[in-house]
Amino acid sequence: MKKLFLLLVVGVMLTGMVVVVRGDTEGSASAHVFVKVDPNVGVQASTAIVNAGTVQTGDFTATIDFRVDANLQVVTLYAAASPLFKGDDPLGTEVQPIPLNVTAGIEIDPDNANPLGGGSQVAAFLIGGATEDIDGFPGVPTEQITFESSQNNHFSQNVRLTVTWNQDDPEKPTGEYSGKVKLTALLLPASPSIP
Repeated sequence: MKKLFLLLVVGVMLTGMVVVVRGDTEGSASAHVFVKVDPNVGVQASTAIVNAGTVQTGDFTATIDFRVDANLQVVTLYAAASPLFKGDDPLGTEVQPIPLNVTAGIEIDPDNANPLGGGSQVAAFLIGGATEDIDGFPGVPTEQITFESSQNNHFSQNVRLTVTWNQDDPEKPTGEYSGKVKLTALLLPASPSIP
């Protein structure tokens, strides 16, 4: 003990510094933590099966309801639809399917959103070979339309698609014809500028 005291006294005399020796009874530190919430979107068909009624000849439509939920207010939507096949068989070869009325496009109608730049809600079909598989049915996709929600920084609403087919064969075999309709929602990496 005397040696330690002497060393401390000699150390103070040589350096002119006072050294205090004691043990810490508490210590702490902090770190800054952050996380980024990524944009996300979900789409769900409100009704999985839609009855378009009956037809003899001419144009007829079906309205299909979807739910779109996103944590951004700007969402780009496009649709795809298939012809209607007899017996729900897209591989059938004996009876020609009821074709889409490709000149009508597909109307995309959200509850609380409108196209940016005052654009149309009717998405034109991409004609000229563009196809999109819809659960095994050959679909024709539409152009993309970017919508801005009137909701506060999110897009959580119903979206109705109105699709038109044309039964142009007065001797079409009777029976049930069916196909598929699909809605796709895309989130842009940044808010787009109005065209």
